[in-house]
Amino acid sequence: MKRFIFDMDGTLVKIDYSPENEYFYNIFKDDSKKLLDGIGVYIDSYEKAYNKYDVEKMSRYLSAVTGLEFTKEIIEGWRDLSGTYHTEVEDGVVELLEYLKSQGHSLTVLTNWFGASQIKRLDQVHLLKYFDKIYTGEDATKPHAEAYICAKDNFSEKDCIVVGDDLYKDYVVPRSLGFNTILYDKKDLQRQTIIKVKRMNDIIKMF
Repeated sequence: MKRFIFDMDGTLVKIDYSPENEYFYNIFKDDSKKLLDGIGVYIDSYEKAYNKYDVEKMSRYLSAVTGLEFTKEIIEGWRDLSGTYHTEVEDGVVELLEYLKSQGHSLTVLTNWFGASQIKRLDQVHLLKYFDKIYTGEDATKPHAEAYICAKDNFSEKDCIVVGDDLYKDYVVPRSLGFNTILYDKKDLQRQTIIKVKRMNDIIKMF
């Protein structure tokens, strides 16, 4: 395998979303609970509807599906705030990245969010130095095929392996496109006959 394509949140790092809760409460008050209860669904539906992260499109889309006035300024504030979320590295990640780099593999990140925020958080936890390039939602969003094609760059699909915690976005879709895949399933929730690991450094044993 020549290129490893890693998902970020839930795979390389775990984050504290509590500042997001406070941010939306200050804006939407009592309506914020309904919003936060469904925020994951709204984001997933946006990513399926649009193949890139764009402030204007996101503003229009979230206003339509939530019934709330999601201005561009609110999206921009959310984007900027997300770069400050408390972030911790998942167990085994540093050991794995050190090993793969020592073996000469190309390492990249493919993440669905705004680029500056994701890069800032990777740098804060000292992971940015391991990666040749960071591909974000402003390049293309998973599960659209162009996201994986973008992340493989000049490598062939068979020379790439996608590693992530989302069964559909990080395993099923890229596998259907000819990529090798590993599901990071630390709670062992997905019991299908698939290639998966419970700790990131378990991947070392495979290569």
